Amino acid sequence: MDCAPDTIRKRRAKLPFAMRLWLAAIAACATGFSAAPAQAQVQRTFVNLGFEQPALTGSNCYLIFSATAVNGWTTNHPNNAVSGSCSLAGQTPGAIVTQPVEFWRGPSFSGVPPRAGLQHAELNAYVASRLSQNICLTTGERIDWRLSHRGRNVTADVMNFNIDSTANTVAVITSDTLGGGGNPVCASSGPIDNLSCSVAAAPNNWRDFSGSFIWNGTTNNHSFGFEAIGGTGSGNFLDEIQVTLRPYVEFTSSTFVTREGQAMTLPTIRITGTVPAGGITVLATITGGTASRPDDYTTASGTATVNIAVPQGVYDNNLFTVPIASIVDDTAIENNETVTFELQSDTANYTLSSTSTCGTAAITAATLTIQDNDVDLRTTKTVNTSTPAPGGTAVFTVAYQNNTAQPTVGDTTMHDATATLADALPAGFTAFSWTCAASGTPAPVCPAASGTGPINTAATLPAGIGGAAGGTLTYTVTGTLATTQCTSTTNTSTVTATGAMAEGASAQAGFPTPAPGGTANNPATAAVDPVCADLSIAKTNNATSVTSGTITTYDIVVSNAGPDAVANAILTDPSPTNLSNCVLGAPACAVSGGTATCPTVGAAAGQLSIANLQGAGVLIPSMNPGGSLTFKIACTVN
Repeated sequence: MDCAPDTIRKRRAKLPFAMRLWLAAIAACATGFSAAPAQAQVQRTFVNLGFEQPALTGSNCYLIFSATAVNGWTTNHPNNAVSGSCSLAGQTPGAIVTQPVEFWRGPSFSGVPPRAGLQHAELNAYVASRLSQNICLTTGERIDWRLSHRGRNVTADVMNFNIDSTANTVAVITSDTLGGGGNPVCASSGPIDNLSCSVAAAPNNWRDFSGSFIWNGTTNNHSFGFEAIGGTGSGNFLDEIQVTLRPYVEFTSSTFVTREGQAMTLPTIRITGTVPAGGITVLATITGGTASRPDDYTTASGTATVNIAVPQGVYDNNLFTVPIASIVDDTAIENNETVTFELQSDTANYTLSSTSTCGTAAITAATLTIQDNDVDLRTTKTVNTSTPAPGGTAVFTVAYQNNTAQPTVGDTTMHDATATLADALPAGFTAFSWTCAASGTPAPVCPAASGTGPINTAATLPAGIGGAAGGTLTYTVTGTLATTQCTSTTNTSTVTATGAMAEGASAQAGFPTPAPGGTANNPATAAVDPVCADLSIAKTNNATSVTSGTITTYDIVVSNAGPDAVANAILTDPSPTNLSNCVLGAPACAVSGGTATCPTVGAAAGQLSIANLQGAGVLIPSMNPGGSLTFKIACTVN
């Protein structure tokens, strides 16, 4: 028991017999079960080795209380009562508790200062007991240790440092209250292959013991224990334990993913345990993959060696990144590519083992997939007529397509492109209306089935399957021209990659995908030039009076003042009153100015004849700006 000074211990020993029976009865009724705390990772570090937590309230005092209030430690001590001259929140004097432990608090309680700090433990509380912590051990690993021990009695106190039980003894340690006790006994025992052990005198009659051994037992969780041998309620002071275990190291996962043009997400290792002064270097090598260095990535070393430096410290599932210096953001459309890594063994500095489940193999191989971010987006545009009439309509067909094939490695959606589709209302148009249709394999989804006004929307254009181009959104846009629009105007559509995507300029050799057009095919245009002509007609017979029964000849002059040429203008001359027997004059049609084409004389529809002039009309094949035609018609005056 980590007991009080002798007078207090004697006072405690003189409790009335009935009281001692009462305490024993209560202790027998209390449960002795204590579940180890659930752990999400392998335990490779010892905690609270100087017994400084919890900090007892008081000075130069002791307290027997439950180990459930102590960080890290458990004990096999049978249930008993809280007692002592220190205090601790939650520990009620006289209350029966599970796992009693005894701490002394200095600076020098009963003339025994701690080896370091303000507190130390006594293994013999009410009875001789064992303090322990569970640690994951690996077969064949080396363990270095150090501890400070002091006897409480003139007759030497004996402590057994063991793994799981005294059948696996690391050292048998003896010390008396005067700083004597002889050398430790460190014979190999069971799976313990002792390499060395020694003792050195320390201040205030403490003795510092140290040694090292090879653990040849199973790879599993094992109990590091410090066990009082003999004695009753006093003896075996313990402080300043130090145990050095090589840290466990492994990759945090067997797969990692990063993307061109984005912040790097690189392979990481997890380390659990203690790294000594000077740090360690975890050996790692790039073993292969489809990516090439330095075209796709670079390393800090410039070689396939990617060792990870870990500074001195105590680590509990801390992460360190493999030193990849950069992921090259090129403009080539390519497959997703891989880099493979392997952790190398270095048993003198660390152990390759699972950091999550004791006894499970480490993740020593990992693959980094570099996802491509380059695509070729294109738009095309056609118009149903390039020469609509002012005030008329022009119908544009606009296609937006992902001209890229899917990757075949890793995530096949990496070439699916988020994009902005745009088609502004050009000058000279007063209105736009449109419909959207999707096509391709796989087909995209129209942001909206129809609408009015300019197009400016976000869409996802999937990449194609089997080396083919991907999905297409086709807009059929009907534009209405202003009635005064007589000059050419151009309708431009654009497609722009957004988010993580970038426009590719070339394709990786061997990767099946359509030839990219780069940024050159991101816009498309179609121009319309409304036909605007100023046509006029003049009619004269060069007579101020006519006589019944005579023939009068009329000249019909059709002129085009421009600015555009006219094709297939329709000329009509309805049948007049008081005139009959009209016939074509000679010549029936003649070019009277500029460039123009007379219609063919004939009876067919649109040809030059009296019937057509007085009926559906005559088609004038062409008439350039400044051109004019003169038609002659002779009629009998009634």
